[in-house]
Amino acid sequence: MSDRLILITGVWTQVVGTVIAAIGETMIIQEERLNQEPIGFRLVSIGNGFEAVGNSLQAVGAEKLSDGSIGETYRIIGDWIQASGNVTNVLAAELEFSGEELAGLNLDVFGDVVQSVGAGLEAYGATLSTRAYSDLLASGNTIQSLGAALEAVGETFILKGMRGLGLQITTFGSYAQAAGATIAAIALTKQYG
Repeated sequence: MSDRLILITGVWTQVVGTVIAAIGETMIIQEERLNQEPIGFRLVSIGNGFEAVGNSLQAVGAEKLSDGSIGETYRIIGDWIQASGNVTNVLAAELEFSGEELAGLNLDVFGDVVQSVGAGLEAYGATLSTRAYSDLLASGNTIQSLGAALEAVGETFILKGMRGLGLQITTFGSYAQAAGATIAAIALTKQYG
């Protein structure tokens, strides 16, 4: 598989994961309102699993295509950091699904902060690049970073007893991540496609 194909497959796999996770977050709000079993956590887990694979593929592809610049190095490190945050979020969602909400929420906050840092590094790395569409890539990664940070804020609200507001903020952050991942995927597809 060519290095470009690995990278592009990774970015679009990440997009699919963010969309699945956002749908899961929306389901959690609905399940809360209707007092149903929280199946949405399983979708959040699956979505973050896709994101972890996507970020890992993106990192591998980017490393193989790297020109060795500091900007590329920041982006690759950011991909790996995001992937580790995604794996943390998978574990958190599984804990919440199994009824261990407090442990899951605490782990979720940590995973989202890690994701936010990773996407932030990617955004910063893109600002150092002179390649075409780097501004678009930086914008997408910035939106992703802010979305992950919002998810952490929402989960903190839930931990503080403001569940309804927290779920809404978390869901909004999840959709922001999906939007940012899509913008970044378009930028990288235009750069390497």
